[in-house]
Amino acid sequence: MQMLNRYFAPFALILILSAIYFSEPEPAAYKLSLGILIASIVVNWWVAKNTYRYIHWAKQMKVLQVWLDYIWAVPLFWLLQPFWGPMWLLFVMAPATAALTMGRWHTLGVAFVSAGTMLGIYWYRGVFDGGPAAGMACVHATFIIVFSLFIYGLAQTALRMRDASLS
Repeated sequence: MQMLNRYFAPFALILILSAIYFSEPEPAAYKLSLGILIASIVVNWWVAKNTYRYIHWAKQMKVLQVWLDYIWAVPLFWLLQPFWGPMWLLFVMAPATAALTMGRWHTLGVAFVSAGTMLGIYWYRGVFDGGPAAGMACVHATFIIVFSLFIYGLAQTALRMRDASLS
């Protein structure tokens, strides 16, 4: 969990702040995006800080963090994607978190939900009406799924190596 907070959270922060600063979204989208960003930082910090404090709730708190990462990504993507193309990378956060804290099928499920939501928003916005943007959207969705399985595989390999060195 610390790895996610150390690497992915700052990346998401840079991604969102860059989208707000460089793309100059509408004032309403700007304010709402900042509000969601602040709420996500506070909630993720609290969950990460208290996961092991409430050890009997640790598993549920990890699942909660996975779905909160997904929930934050949806409105931020909706608000900022028209102004900042790389916003699709927010949909990598929840599957990456799932890959480190859940099983293979849960990871795959979260990845499909994230990729499907992203594609649904792209479809609603007319990306699939023609042109290369539809192909890029499908590649983005594929990356979300493949990357989450890659992270899961790395985590499992690390656990096997740890277990082998203990015996």
